[in-house]
Amino acid sequence: MSPDVDMLRSRQWSSRDLTLELLAVFARTGVLILLVLLVLNFLPRDWNYQVVIETIALVLVGGAYIIFFVRQLRAVRKSKFPNIRAGEAVFTMGLLLLTIFASIYVAISRADPTAFTEVLTPFSSMYLSLTVLATVGFGDIAPNSVPARWVTMVQMVLNLVFIGVVVRVFVGAAKRSVKNKVGSQREAD
Repeated sequence: MSPDVDMLRSRQWSSRDLTLELLAVFARTGVLILLVLLVLNFLPRDWNYQVVIETIALVLVGGAYIIFFVRQLRAVRKSKFPNIRAGEAVFTMGLLLLTIFASIYVAISRADPTAFTEVLTPFSSMYLSLTVLATVGFGDIAPNSVPARWVTMVQMVLNLVFIGVVVRVFVGAAKRSVKNKVGSQREAD
């Protein structure tokens, strides 16, 4: 084993620290899931907004996603348990990405009920978004219109970016944080 791993394993975290960290992870994740449910269930029923307003909203959501990404990255770097926090961050960022696309799918479906093979509810739109991310493609829900297909293709590309880049960034941040903690521990000894 490498000296870094030995040094990290020799450092004893109290079970209280680990319990508090895990409780915080579950609490933050629970709040996030509640927010996702609120977003999906409180989308306007009458979709009479203009394209400009929708575009501005999408840009704001994209900006919020990037800001949240940066905050999650900082949290991983500062955490006592960076690997746990990185796992939470990847899950959170993935869930938010799915929610953004699920919201777009609901909006498209409400504007054009024939855009998909069925009219999408918040739950079925999240299901579609997850099957696109997982590249399962059961075929029970599929895009029929050009706008629906465009959004689905954009999600496919962003899913690849998410898997390739976002996961790597958080794993790398966790590794660097652990390495820095090991280096700090060596200096203290």
